[in-house]
Parts: sequence; structure tokens; C-alpha cells
Amino acid sequence: MMKRIHFVYLKIVLPILVITVFAFDARCLPGNDIAADSVTFYDARQFTVIGRFHHEENYRRFPGRYQQVLRAEVWEESLSSAGIAIRFRTNATRIAVRWSLREIDPLSKKAGPVGTDGIDLYCNTGAGWQYVNTGKPKQKVNEFILLRNGDGAYKEYLLNLPLYNGVDSLAIGVNEGAVISKPVEKYLVEKKPIIYYGSSIAQGAAASRPGMAFTNMLSRKLDVPFINFGFSGEGKFDLSVALAMSEVDAALYIIDCTPNSKKEIICDSAIKVVRLLKAKRPLIPVLLVEGFYYEDSYFNKDGLANIDAKRKELRRAFDLLKQSGIKGLYYKTGDGLIGYDHEGTADGVHPNDVGMLRFSEQMLPLIKSVLKKENQ
Repeated sequence: MMKRIHFVYLKIVLPILVITVFAFDARCLPGNDIAADSVTFYDARQFTVIGRFHHEENYRRFPGRYQQVLRAEVWEESLSSAGIAIRFRTNATRIAVRWSLREIDPLSKKAGPVGTDGIDLYCNTGAGWQYVNTGKPKQKVNEFILLRNGDGAYKEYLLNLPLYNGVDSLAIGVNEGAVISKPVEKYLVEKKPIIYYGSSIAQGAAASRPGMAFTNMLSRKLDVPFINFGFSGEGKFDLSVALAMSEVDAALYIIDCTPNSKKEIICDSAIKVVRLLKAKRPLIPVLLVEGFYYEDSYFNKDGLANIDAKRKELRRAFDLLKQSGIKGLYYKTGDGLIGYDHEGTADGVHPNDVGMLRFSEQMLPLIKSVLKKENQ
């Protein structure tokens, strides 16, 4: 089963005219009181799915052909829908969502927290993406009204999927008479994606809801789709993951794997990953990211020294690659990624929403600079 992260505060080019209606039982499911006949549901796969690099009819981060390529642990983690989102346009005054989760807690038979199993809706106001509401999970199949009394004007929407669970089915419901279609505006669908390869931190552990994962924040701020290759406990410089990354004509590859990797393997593994990416996609820049200091590291003997050792090995890999003539290679230190006041984590390791925001703010100017330089 996919790793279920628990924390102290949780539980430690036009609109299409014809769309096939998604078939569901007419009975109302537990949620926030959706009348069965108040909305019509449409299969979300008919709209624009972003945040994945394949075209299979699912919400998984890798296509099925990678099951025999990846380590079993990475494949299992990849079944979560972290970073995957739906872009659509509608003039609906009421918007609902119905989603079926891949798994639920076998003991309680209930869904997990919003951050792991919930769904976020954003609307583009013309000045950027603004949060609308979150679909709160309760069980395996969930239904929730995200917009109850809108103004009926056409708007562009973004629906973020769960960070730590898979989605077997997803449908978007709108009120009778409303039109829903693929997006007309090119927000998040026109530019080349950025791939972020990392640990549970990158996957979004401890974010209060999907939209608060720092990769999703960066995506909205940059107007660039992100492919989230964060794997809880399993971000370890795998060449098999790098092979998948190299399939994508991306704007940038980001590698942030020191948190899950032993210091002894970091230098050699990072060099191999970068060399594979550059052999396959020599013109795509690569950004190496150091891990930040965990809060408990300040009080554990050798805690800071261990992280410093990992940083030293990543820097050594960077220097050796540069000396060998690798172009388009960049580096981000871990200092200040979640701030300096020690309030940026949920459990001493994983960023809370404050930490996620700070992480995105630290990464944003560097990513902008890299993209600008590489596109000159």
C-alpha cells in the first residue's frame, strides 16, 4: 500500500459542444447535501488533464509500462495523484465534484485528511489563480459542492487532485443548463512542464490541502505545469525515474533527492542521473537542490553534521559535473528554504503550509532566472 503520512494535527479551440455524461447512481452520497437531480456529472477525463507525462485513461503519475521498470516501492508511491490536476471552463453557478479514492484506511473504513485525500478548486480571476473551495473526503466515494451560488459567468478553473492517494474515478458536476468544456484560455496548458523529482516533501506531505503543496504553488505562480515526481521515502536518484523524466521535453528538471538518500551514494548517483538526462535531453537545464535542516537536527547529536555531509556530496557532484563540461546545470542551497524561525514544519521534517509557502518563495526567483537564461 502507498505510504499514508500521518501528523500530529491530522492523524499522526472552443468549448466542445457534445460531452458524454458520466453515469452514476442517482442516489445522493454522503457529502455536503447535494441533491441527486441538482447537478449533472461529467467524466473529468474529457477535459484537460495536466501534471502527468502520459495519455492513459487514469490519474496515475506513470504509465503502466513503467511498472516493470521502476522499483516496486516507487511504482506503489506513483499510484497517488500528486500534482495531477484538471483544467476546465464553465459558466456554472453550482460546481460539484465526485471522486473515488484508490484506498481508504482498512480499519476505520474512512478516508484520510484533506491534504492526502481531498480535492481543491481554483478559479483564474485574470490576475491569477484564486482558491475557491476544497472537497472534503469522508469515504472511498465522495461527493462535495465546491461552488454553491456562482454568478453564471464563464470562468477558467483548476481542480487539484489528492497528494497521497490515488483516484480511480473523477467527475465534475454542474447545474442544469450550464456549459462545461475544455479550457479556452491557455493557463497551465501551453508551456513546457517542469519536473520535480524528490521525496515526501516534494510529494506534498503535511500540506493542509493539495493546492498548498509547494510544487502546486509554483505551478500557479509561474503559469507552468509541474509534474510531481515526489515519492515518500523513495526519492533516491533512481535512474529509472530519470529515464521517465527524459521522455518529457520539459522546461526544467529539478532533482531534490538528498532527504531520502544516504550520503555515501549521493555524489555518484547524482552524477549518473544528470548524465542520463543530459545524454537524452542536452538542452534541458537541470537544477540540483539541497535538503534543509530538519528541526530535530538542532537537538540531536550529529544531526546537522549528517545533513551537512549530504549537502557536501551533492555539491561535489555538481562541481565534478561542471568540471566535466556539463552545461545548463544549476544549484540551490537548502539554507532558508522553510525560513529561519523554526515554525515551518508540521513534524520537524515535513513543511506545513507556512513552510510550503516559504519553500515556493525561495525557489521562485531562481526558477524564473534559469528559465529566462535558458530561453534567451
